[in-house]
Amino acid sequence: MTYASYVTLIRILLIIPIIYLISNSESYLALALFVIAASTDYLDGFIARSTKTETSLGALLDLLADKLLVCLVLLWCANLTYSYPVMIAAYIIIARELTISSMRQFLVKKIGENPIKVTYIAKSKTTIQMIAISFLILNPKMGDPFNIVTTLFIWIAALISIYTLYNYFKTYRGYID
Repeated sequence: MTYASYVTLIRILLIIPIIYLISNSESYLALALFVIAASTDYLDGFIARSTKTETSLGALLDLLADKLLVCLVLLWCANLTYSYPVMIAAYIIIARELTISSMRQFLVKKIGENPIKVTYIAKSKTTIQMIAISFLILNPKMGDPFNIVTTLFIWIAALISIYTLYNYFKTYRGYID
């Protein structure tokens, strides 16, 4: 395994203490760990490219780490809010992540490679998701005005998720029977 893959594994391992800290109302420490974990998404790619050690395993681990971090922390936080609008937006985001992952797997099986290229808007979506999740982590401590902003951010992330899903289906529909 490469250094970049070890950084990716750190992102996966940080999920457990993040959820533990959120559950024990240690929001600020949970947020600090979440920001570190989210930052490794950019760091591992930078390390792999700069050291010319990009691997298939690294790409798979990076994708898995992204999905696990977003889906598990988002689901945990959303359910702790007891807010239906937040939960619905979170479920939309998670459904999109699972759909795209399944679509990638289907295309690999069908044509032998993954033709799906990550777009700028999809990368922006990830950043907005990370901001929205950061707000969700802090949400219980901040009061009603912050709750409104948090709900807005999570819905922006959900709508961009729907938009990118639509674009992926439109772009790659020729591969799907």
